[in-house]
Amino acid sequence: MAKKIAFLGLGNMGGAVAANMKKAGFEVVGYDPSPAAQEMAREAGIPVFDSPAEAARGADYVCSSVPRGEHVRDAFLGEKGALLTAKEGAVCFDFSTILPEESIAVAEEAAARGFHFLDAPISGNAMIARDKKIGFMVGGDKAVLDAHRAVLDCACELLDYFGPNGSGLRMKLITNHLVSSQLCALAEGFTLGVKSGLDPEQMMEYLYSSTVFRVMHTRGRGLRNKEYEPVKFALALMHKDLGLIREFARANGASAPVIDAVQGAFQGAMDMGLGPLDQGVVREWFEREAGLRD
Repeated sequence: MAKKIAFLGLGNMGGAVAANMKKAGFEVVGYDPSPAAQEMAREAGIPVFDSPAEAARGADYVCSSVPRGEHVRDAFLGEKGALLTAKEGAVCFDFSTILPEESIAVAEEAAARGFHFLDAPISGNAMIARDKKIGFMVGGDKAVLDAHRAVLDCACELLDYFGPNGSGLRMKLITNHLVSSQLCALAEGFTLGVKSGLDPEQMMEYLYSSTVFRVMHTRGRGLRNKEYEPVKFALALMHKDLGLIREFARANGASAPVIDAVQGAFQGAMDMGLGPLDQGVVREWFEREAGLRD
């Protein structure tokens, strides 16, 4: 007999994941307050109920993909929450992007009621979710994940375990931090180039073939291991260049808040006397600011 999954939150992302779980042979039912999401789910052959509790009645698994922490709490622990009716010992996978602390609090209350709760935020978007090209970043009891990973494997391309409850969300927030920061830096630099008279197409062709898009591969390992020697490019030299970039931006009347912030970090590292070392040593300034070093 097919295992039952109650899926809470059937929007673009949740609906795509739920549909793939159904295709894999699970009995999938759902809940979503949005009429549009309900209709999309029904078109995929997923019955929709009027509350999380109704959807989760007798469910072996409860999955959720909702916008905010309070929605996660309400979906599982509210007056009509799924854990009122789910099968005893059911496993819960939350795909939402919320604060780790919010997820940990729900996980602790779920455990007190005899349920297993894991955070499993998604890497990717709704378009690639349909083709099972997303990844799950999981936090929680590894033994539970190992025993029930088939629920996730059927809907993803990558599945990575990062540690106890909240760890998957920490990795998701770091991932989004890096993606959004790099996107802003690219947009700022590209805008400055256009305003200064460079050809947009030629700029992008060059950037694709330059070191810009290989930073994670060329710099990531050294940053992780704190390998600041031998010096590939000194912090002091990049600090000097950042000053030139700021002057260049001002001369062209372009806003450059990203580069202003970056120069502030490099200046902090310079003030620590780290100028002669490789520019990756800027990590030491961030660690000091975070209280990880003196």
